[in-house]
Amino acid sequence: MKFDGCDAVQSTSISGRIFTDRGTGVRVKPEDFMTIISKSKESLVVESAEGFFTKIYKYATAYKGFVFFTESLNRLQFTAHTEIIQAQSISSEI
Repeated sequence: MKFDGCDAVQSTSISGRIFTDRGTGVRVKPEDFMTIISKSKESLVVESAEGFFTKIYKYATAYKGFVFFTESLNRLQFTAHTEIIQAQSISSEI
């Protein structure tokens, strides 16, 4: 996988589950999601907090033609350069 256009190939240890029934999306762990966000200077993240007794935070972002999803019991912290859009819900069913 190339990230910077040079001849050297950079490998990553990001793992996820790919689904294509509603487009191309990948579900990843929260720490892998944060790694993807850190690769862009001006990231856009869609965030929702769902659940009645237990809040589950769901996130989505686009990167290099894929949509990445993650869920977390804790709210993720982003840099000031990350644009956050609050959504009522995010459908990431695989």
